[in-house]
Amino acid sequence: MSVLLGVVHAAALLLVATQLGYSVGPDDYSLVGMSWRYGGLVVVAAVPVWLTLRFTLVTPLCALVLTTGYVLGMELSPPGPTFRDVAELERLSEPTGIIVVENGLYIVRYMLNASVWTVGFVFLGLVEYVSRLDWDWLPSIPTPLQWVPIPASRRRAATIATAGGLLHAGVMVWFAVRLGVTATGGFEFLLYLFSTVGMWLLAAVPLYLLVRHRLVSPGTLLAVFVLNDARTEFVATVDDPHAFYFGAWFVFLGVILVAAGVELGGRRLALLERVPSLE
Repeated sequence: MSVLLGVVHAAALLLVATQLGYSVGPDDYSLVGMSWRYGGLVVVAAVPVWLTLRFTLVTPLCALVLTTGYVLGMELSPPGPTFRDVAELERLSEPTGIIVVENGLYIVRYMLNASVWTVGFVFLGLVEYVSRLDWDWLPSIPTPLQWVPIPASRRRAATIATAGGLLHAGVMVWFAVRLGVTATGGFEFLLYLFSTVGMWLLAAVPLYLLVRHRLVSPGTLLAVFVLNDARTEFVATVDDPHAFYFGAWFVFLGVILVAAGVELGGRRLALLERVPSLE
């Protein structure tokens, strides 16, 4: 069912993109490029739907609906995409054949960056999963995973954090390469080495705190950072927002650690207040 709905999601977006005049047909890509783009549109919808059907998690599905609705709304609302030759913008006498699209390409960018959106949806689902297992006032999970007890053991938490960190690092490094993030002065290799480790830490630390200590604010911030990073790419700018996320990852990690400290302090304070009341 999730794969079927993913296919419907991809077909609907591609149909709209074709009607708008975007070159998104099979003839416009290689076999690998077509599989990556079309498959991404299927997976980005199939994963949240699967999380909903399997674990009744609603936040990934809501995020998917909001994102897809935003993309379609921006594409279909006035003034709509405008195709202009670079010669018109540069006031050249002869057309260059290089086309610039204004007020559009939302579907194309959504398709290209589907892997980033998928990672954000997965992190949202994990935060909701832990929250619903830990908080009695939330609906329980009908069929929780037996191999991921919450709180998890140190080894299990480290395994989940490592896997999530590798997933985040792999997608974000690919994202940086696709966007052409570079460093001046010949330090590009050091930048990617430094940031690859950082991308792993940026996800591994909050995920460990989430499944081991049930601190939800670090994982929530991680999901928000990932989804916001993908959202900013809908509008192309000279200063790429992902370059800051990729190169200055320690800033985001610092915010996550501060949030974790505040949540942990709040929990301990609440516990101290409960002890006298019980006496």
